[in-house]
Amino acid sequence: MSQQSFESRRLYVLDAPSLKYLKISDTVSWNLRQIENMPELVRAHVNIWGGDSTQRFLKALTSVRHLTLSMTTPKFVNPSGVIFNQLVHLVLCTFSGHCWDLVICMLQDSPKLRFLKLIDDELGIYLSGIDIPTGWKQPISVPECLLHSLEAFEWFGYRGRQGEREMATYVLKNATCLKTATFSPLSTDLGEKYQMLKELASVATASF
Repeated sequence: MSQQSFESRRLYVLDAPSLKYLKISDTVSWNLRQIENMPELVRAHVNIWGGDSTQRFLKALTSVRHLTLSMTTPKFVNPSGVIFNQLVHLVLCTFSGHCWDLVICMLQDSPKLRFLKLIDDELGIYLSGIDIPTGWKQPISVPECLLHSLEAFEWFGYRGRQGEREMATYVLKNATCLKTATFSPLSTDLGEKYQMLKELASVATASF
């Protein structure tokens, strides 16, 4: 199913117990929209901006195996109790103001995750008008997927800012099953790119 909506007052209810593929790009207003009951969902590509009902939305996706997620919302509420037991492949766009909260939440709640890709979309940052936080709060305990399952980590548009360095270092130091780590700097300056990659290469990894 593919859904694109630019009309904030359109009402829809999605109840699809046999749905396997979902693509949705929408402004969320949860008094007008409801998405639930997708136990057979395999792949989802989700681009959501506006609204603040993160928990109810993510709860509808818990059966998915492959997820591409971009959420630009005014605030992020950690959806406690929402576990992605089947999720193995995750792509996250990191241009929202709460990007690190979302990354950590998804790592903690995806115990079988094998592939993680972060995308820093410069155009998305410009359009959202939201400043990226410079740092992040390290989780109290290491996410289970880093200890037991994550095999590939990619970062497209890496800028080498404080929060990004901290996040990259944390994953490299704690992902015991990691086989590949690929960083593609956003900068076109060769010297700057070399310095960023050199810094990452110096991190003592848990698996390499």
